[in-house]
Amino acid sequence: MLIAILWIILAAGIYRHNVSTGEKHESKEPWEAKNDQEGKGVYEGEDDAQPKQEQTARKKPGLPDAFSEYIRVLIKTDDFSGIYHDGINIICESGFTVEFPKSAKEYGAGEEFKVNRETFKYEGIVKITGKDNGKLVITNLKRGTQPSYRGSLECYYANEGIVLINELKVEEYLYGVVPSEMPSLYPAEALKAQAISARTYAYFHKKSYAYPEWRANLDDSTSFQVYNNISETPETVNAVNETNGEVLAYGGEVIESFYYSTSGGYSGGACVWGESGDDEYAYLRETGDELFASNNAEGEAAYKRFIDSGNPEDVEFGEAWYRWTYDKSFEGEKCRQFLSRLYELSIKQPQNVRVRSRYLPKEKLSGEAAVKDIRVLARQKSGLVAKLIITTENFAVSITTQSAIRQALCIPGDIAKKNDGASYSMGEILPSAYFYIEKNADGDNLNGITIHAAGLGHGCGMSQNGAKCLAYKGFTAYGILAYYYNGDIVKIGDVSRFGGGA
Repeated sequence: MLIAILWIILAAGIYRHNVSTGEKHESKEPWEAKNDQEGKGVYEGEDDAQPKQEQTARKKPGLPDAFSEYIRVLIKTDDFSGIYHDGINIICESGFTVEFPKSAKEYGAGEEFKVNRETFKYEGIVKITGKDNGKLVITNLKRGTQPSYRGSLECYYANEGIVLINELKVEEYLYGVVPSEMPSLYPAEALKAQAISARTYAYFHKKSYAYPEWRANLDDSTSFQVYNNISETPETVNAVNETNGEVLAYGGEVIESFYYSTSGGYSGGACVWGESGDDEYAYLRETGDELFASNNAEGEAAYKRFIDSGNPEDVEFGEAWYRWTYDKSFEGEKCRQFLSRLYELSIKQPQNVRVRSRYLPKEKLSGEAAVKDIRVLARQKSGLVAKLIITTENFAVSITTQSAIRQALCIPGDIAKKNDGASYSMGEILPSAYFYIEKNADGDNLNGITIHAAGLGHGCGMSQNGAKCLAYKGFTAYGILAYYYNGDIVKIGDVSRFGGGA
């Protein structure tokens, strides 16, 4: 009752909501430093998981038990690059049991079991469970730290390789999510807000199978939320334990609690995914200025002023990713590389990247000599770029959705400069789609552009660095969540149903 009262008071508008925008969880702060995130988890499960696993195994794909305390996570390959493993090497300090379709074998402490194609002599599942709740260490899997897994591991044979599923309790799953998504040195209230948001996201996705063939609710990558890339720490375990079972709900339903790294001033709400932002997504706030969405010179000038000056009242005003720049060349090989990337995206995402020419087939795009122009055609009120057009002598390329726009404009290995002057080497996607473009022309052609931008991530839901800043200001976890989401904080057992916004 006290939590509900606090939630109502905070959500009533005591604090001004002015957060930024920046795919689902694909672009978070690249937490590469290990010294502030490593630790040892201390929680052990209290009862045997076997009865629940047997019950799950009898369920038909596509009909998971959303209210079960267990979750099934597909473990991707090195650096989260794929789903099919060539082989899996497992050890456990307390020993473990390997169950085959028609037999079982015990392994002692420190003994290694190698799963490969030869392991599957019969059709079925190979299941590995640590003794005495011991963690299973996969010695040949590349992560930020050496990955070890609570619960059980299930191995499935596929023509492409071995599929690995980790089944464990939701609360134990969160022990591996929170430190992978937020540095453990962040304030305790920010970590608790992250734990509640991550738990909510997990239960939302437990209502379906992302991988029905193997009955996995989600995977361990940024396609959902990162799991077990960084080891458990006492701080993050405490954040999970102190919020045990708490989730965000709106209208009696568990919400899809998106979160991202850093706001640049406004929140895009569900519109960052191209959704209407109607009642189905009313728990995701959209803020900004309608002038930005006017798609005229006045609106563009207003957004340019906002990016250039910022707002000292913004929570993340002093954060490194609050503002950033990217000098992008269109000269020589850089032009060919950029246009080739556009062509490849048009093949992979024809609905989002359209290549048009009056005379030439689109595969000729990469042979164009120069980029003539690049313009923002549509922008949301949060400032998010929703449509872009790029022209060459013979082609026009229109790009929609923030994901495609961010992929199109980014060349891996190029360098962006953050607000604090630090350099950032680009991956496969631009840090955010909140930007304006400064053109650098040579006659009728562009030598390049400078992207002046804000924030890191998709800009929907909770800003993780915003949560940190709010915690330093004295906000509790519940106050932080009220700042970013509409709704209530309830125990998962009190949720009436699942739905909305999948």
